[in-house]
Amino acid sequence: MLRALIESASRFPGLPPDGYESGEIRWVIEIGQDGISASLLPFEKGQLKRMLPTRGDRSGKVSEENLKPALLADRAAYSLGMRLDRTLDGNCLEHLGFRSLVDELARESGEAGLVRTHKFLKHLHKDQVSVPLYAQLACTRGFLGGLQKGHGDRMRAIRDKITARVKPNEMVAFRSGANLFGFELPSAQSFWLRTLEAEYKAADAYCCCCGVFGSVLRILPSQVSLAGYSCPITSFNGTAFNSHGHEQTSNSPICFGCASRATRVLQYLLDHEGHHRAITRDESRGEGKSPLRNQWAVFWLKDDVAIEDGGEPIDVEALMAFPLGASTAGPPATPDQIGRLYGLPFSHNASALHLDQNRFYLAVISPNKSRLVVREWIEESVSRVVESLQRYDAARTIQTDDCADQWRPSIPEMLSSLNPPKSRSSSADANLVRSLLRTAYRGAPPPEKLLEMAVLRFRVPERAKDRREEEELRNRRQTLAAAIKLVLTYGKKEAVTLQTLDREYRTNPHLCGVLLAILEEAQLRASRWRVQATLVDRYYGGASTSPQSTLSVLINQATKAHMPKIRKIGAGYRDLEELLENVMDSILELGGFPPTLTLRQQGDFALGFYHQRASFRAERPVPPPNPTATEASNQEKNNDSL
Repeated sequence: MLRALIESASRFPGLPPDGYESGEIRWVIEIGQDGISASLLPFEKGQLKRMLPTRGDRSGKVSEENLKPALLADRAAYSLGMRLDRTLDGNCLEHLGFRSLVDELARESGEAGLVRTHKFLKHLHKDQVSVPLYAQLACTRGFLGGLQKGHGDRMRAIRDKITARVKPNEMVAFRSGANLFGFELPSAQSFWLRTLEAEYKAADAYCCCCGVFGSVLRILPSQVSLAGYSCPITSFNGTAFNSHGHEQTSNSPICFGCASRATRVLQYLLDHEGHHRAITRDESRGEGKSPLRNQWAVFWLKDDVAIEDGGEPIDVEALMAFPLGASTAGPPATPDQIGRLYGLPFSHNASALHLDQNRFYLAVISPNKSRLVVREWIEESVSRVVESLQRYDAARTIQTDDCADQWRPSIPEMLSSLNPPKSRSSSADANLVRSLLRTAYRGAPPPEKLLEMAVLRFRVPERAKDRREEEELRNRRQTLAAAIKLVLTYGKKEAVTLQTLDREYRTNPHLCGVLLAILEEAQLRASRWRVQATLVDRYYGGASTSPQSTLSVLINQATKAHMPKIRKIGAGYRDLEELLENVMDSILELGGFPPTLTLRQQGDFALGFYHQRASFRAERPVPPPNPTATEASNQEKNNDSL
């Protein structure tokens, strides 16, 4: 994974330089040509973003041994020496360390803007800093000029503005005489890179990524931000990971360049919506909340594929992510677009695209406080991924519960449907997530655990309180049916034929599910579709596990109470009776009602029930006029008898 990130760095424009990362600046101190006068410029949140020198390893109490300032842009505690009471202290360790970096850079580069910045910082605390201590910071005699007449008043004025408006934890940067900030100058970037390499150097060894012999890191200089956590890309801090006396990164030596590029590329992917999706999110609160329940998929192509077909561009990278769900930055992929993706290996320009050589990368990661957990890593050729996706897509596709459209749930939607409604906790097993991703992108068989969980959840009756909840429950039922179909039909011809109701598909469990939907429809028609809880709410569990003992009772009730009522009120008696007889004959030909059903047979039962119910909803006639008082009374008696 690290090597793939490093090799893909050239693909993504706008990556920060080594040792830098994207950040926001809250305050800018604009320094005048004299190096004394200055203006304090405020910026709102999100208004001023720059690639800033970073210190991702900053932690613990500040001391002379643990002093980690950033270059020319840092929190006010470092850049200005601001204490928690918002007073300025030029002798505090944080500011002395920050100022020593600026001093060294100014002397090395000699650039006018950096020299003026150094002069400003020197005079900002001139009445507070002792000369012996300041001299220890390598300030030369040429930089120790006194304040000219009137400069002291200007410096006091800017100090008063700073203490009145700036907070210790806010980011402050310095700029002098140009549009570029000091840390954006090439000399500053080169200086910062050398500073970090020297500070984090452990020894000379072969880098595990690039294989070059040279300086490797003792610790990693930057971290990845994910879901509110900051994590290094590698970690060997526990004793269980020590080997032959080696600690920290010595077990997996990596040079500064490789570590920096891998971190920057991964952060870029996490910051851009087109390259990551949330697979599971834990939104619970209190002690039950766990960062490890948050699983994120990060994906990209090694080489960008730009195609125009019929004048319309195809975003191959986005289309290959359809099992992960739609991006919030754009509409979901349409079936036509996905079909064009499947035809890509057979297109006239397929050889020029090098689909067999290009690689698709996907990683599933979770933050765990100070660790980044990699749960799955997939690396496959584009051509093989396209082939696997086509098989997966056929198996997961199912008609909606009114036959109006095709339903293609994403992996996050499948996992969410397995939880109770309105659940804020993510209970998805990491192995289940991995297995589903391997099915979609590697062509592995779907996990049987998905079938088990979907079948159990499908049999639980759920009722909606309003239209919004009704729509949510419909989507859940459709998604559960699609998950069941995925496991049962993957790689078979039924993956296509069972996308809708198939009268030619004849198995006893499937026909028993169809029969239950017919019996429910009979009850609904007899009651003029005014039943709050149908027989399915009461008997689905028994019918799907023990058809023989349950369905016979329901058939008896339907033939005696519901069918005569349907004939009397003219609610489609002839067609329903014919369908009921045909299904019953088919079941008898196949040996009659099974005493019990296995897990896979229960899934088959669920598909038969779902498809037949959807067919009824699509062809449902207009309900007859309101029933008379006598009919309404008889209807209540029939309902109570169930």
